[in-house]
Amino acid sequence: MKIKFLSGLLLLVSGVAVLHAQSPATVERSLIKKLADVGKYGSYGETSDDKKLAAANKELTAILTRNGDRLAILKYAFPKLKDKMYVATSKDGRLRIYSWDTGTGGTMHDYANVFQYQGKSGRVYSWTDPETEDASGGPFYTEIFEVATRTGPIYLANSTFIASTSMHGQSLNALRIDGEKLDQAAKLIKTRRGVTNEVGITYDFFSVVDRPERPVKLFFFNAAKKEFRFPIVIEDDKTFLGRVTDKFITYRFNGKYFVKVS
Repeated sequence: MKIKFLSGLLLLVSGVAVLHAQSPATVERSLIKKLADVGKYGSYGETSDDKKLAAANKELTAILTRNGDRLAILKYAFPKLKDKMYVATSKDGRLRIYSWDTGTGGTMHDYANVFQYQGKSGRVYSWTDPETEDASGGPFYTEIFEVATRTGPIYLANSTFIASTSMHGQSLNALRIDGEKLDQAAKLIKTRRGVTNEVGITYDFFSVVDRPERPVKLFFFNAAKKEFRFPIVIEDDKTFLGRVTDKFITYRFNGKYFVKVS
């Protein structure tokens, strides 16, 4: 009995070792395969299948989280994932966010996200939202801006939310790596309502539909000035959801907080 147990344990350990020995390119191919299944079985495809879709999304998260402690994965560029999954990486390479459309939405799109980061010790970790019954409607992340400070970098993650065909939103979230933990609610932005970790806008997508880039870029970052800006959105008779204007609000880092300067 003891011999059988030890043999089973060795096989288990061997299996884990093989899993972690997979090259980043092999991991990328696995992700592409599962993303294809999401497209095939999702609500936007022609062969919708809720059970197979749920399995594909679960495996996508599993692939990223079980490889999430590998520095080689964090440093890998994932060149073949372009147009299939959003992979946003900070300039210093210590923070990355993977986002994909789960295929479970309608006019509102549902996105899943996996965060990967390198702690102070050099160890690499991954984190994802815990599964809940009300986990739909998540945003996707496209860029991570970085601000150098005396106490370490501040990351500003730019995300987009699609509530309907016309109602969209964009946000900027402040994050920090605190030792071995990822602080996703770093209150570093001072607004009229107080200090927060996020600023955002909602707008009518059709007010910017003629812009060529996708996703539409509404948050801009100036590394030299340590500031970011985003457009003023106003409601009018034609765009009650909010029209994006050519006027901007600018926040600048003063050494402690991002404060509004214009």
